[in-house]
Amino acid sequence: MSVRGLSLNSLSPAKGTTVLVVEDHADSADAMRQILTSLGARVVLAGDGLEGLVVLKRERPSIVLCDLRMPIMDGFQFIGHLRADPRFARLPVLAFTALGDGDDLMKTWQAGFDGHLTKPVDYDTVASTLERVLWAQGPPTGRRASA
Repeated sequence: MSVRGLSLNSLSPAKGTTVLVVEDHADSADAMRQILTSLGARVVLAGDGLEGLVVLKRERPSIVLCDLRMPIMDGFQFIGHLRADPRFARLPVLAFTALGDGDDLMKTWQAGFDGHLTKPVDYDTVASTLERVLWAQGPPTGRRASA
């Protein structure tokens, strides 16, 4: 089926995107990778915020999902570095964390995150969140961080 020349497969919220997942727990990173891949995304992984900054500059993702509690550089330090760099200041970044009470949501928003996914996440929550964040950026193909 198609709508105005687009097939339903082309409407997948993550199709044509590269997603950077910054997560120190391999099981959580792999679970998120599986969900994102099934949504049509290309997924790159980083094990902490410092590695995430290196991968970010190399891969130029469309969106970042970042854990908050990690060794070496946590998610709050990561977002601070990212938002200070004009190349990535507007890149969508979602907190991807087990911390999910009201205070945690406020802290992530104040730090510069664009949204908050509380672990464990499910397919529908990830899909709807990506759709909201990514489609706000424009056409679903060829999305990349600005140069």
